[in-house]
Amino acid sequence: MRELDQTILGVILAVVAVIVLVLFALFYPFRYRKKQLYYKDTVRKKFFKKSLNMKETLSYFSNNWDLSGKLVEEVDTDRSKHAEAAYIFNIEESHKLSSFSKIRLTVEDGKYIRIRASWRESIPYSIDIRAKKSNIEWYLLGIEIPVMSELYRIFTQSPNIWKKIFKDNIILERFLDVHKSIVLIFIREEYVELLVLDERVAIDLVSTVLLIEKAIRSPNLETKAIKVEKLRCYNCMDFIEPTEEYCNKCNSPRPICIICHLDLRIAEKKEIVTLPCCGVYAHRSHLNKWLKIKSQCPNCLADITDW
Repeated sequence: MRELDQTILGVILAVVAVIVLVLFALFYPFRYRKKQLYYKDTVRKKFFKKSLNMKETLSYFSNNWDLSGKLVEEVDTDRSKHAEAAYIFNIEESHKLSSFSKIRLTVEDGKYIRIRASWRESIPYSIDIRAKKSNIEWYLLGIEIPVMSELYRIFTQSPNIWKKIFKDNIILERFLDVHKSIVLIFIREEYVELLVLDERVAIDLVSTVLLIEKAIRSPNLETKAIKVEKLRCYNCMDFIEPTEEYCNKCNSPRPICIICHLDLRIAEKKEIVTLPCCGVYAHRSHLNKWLKIKSQCPNCLADITDW
């Protein structure tokens, strides 16, 4: 009798163990999946918690840069077709941003801030700094600058000058501190263009650019005076302001390669093609390489396979 009771007890324990294992097998993946979804959702909300708004961004910059009363133009369209209305400001010589004559501000796709500012007086050297994840290396030859090149892709025709500038620890550290929020920084002879993800970073970055300008104009750098070729419209040959996207005279697109984003000068017009879908320009060689990867226009995404 006792042996029978022990047998029944063993069977009951075995059944209970099987039930526990089955329940665990069913419940644990659900719990783990739920935890995963919660984690992903938390990360997603944290990453996308802020969507940029043109009105709020405009107010932020106006307050920080004292731009009230300096707005001269509101532009309804933009070359990329992804931007809200652009705002252009005149900067007076007595202003703290007096190194610039005009500043253009846009918000694109609700997450990018684009700032383009015209130098009051042109500078002799230019540099393009782009996020490391950029795949631009297949059509532009980059240079290596210690530490900077670990986080950015850098393109310039004056590497020795820029290596000297980035020896300044203050300038270098500022670039390193904000690299996660930077898409591109163009410091060119006539203007500066910034594409960033955060208003605070944009404010800090403009201050850093002004430090760079001061270094470039310093007598210690021994810069050479150069004659900068002004940007001209490819259609009517009229001059185009660095802050403008279209020619004020004939409304043709600003001559800029839609792929590498370099300004296009009149001297290289024979090497430039105009895309039939939306009229933007590109270096012929860059477009050929682009079409080997994608069959869509890099601007309006129209199919240009047969073009």
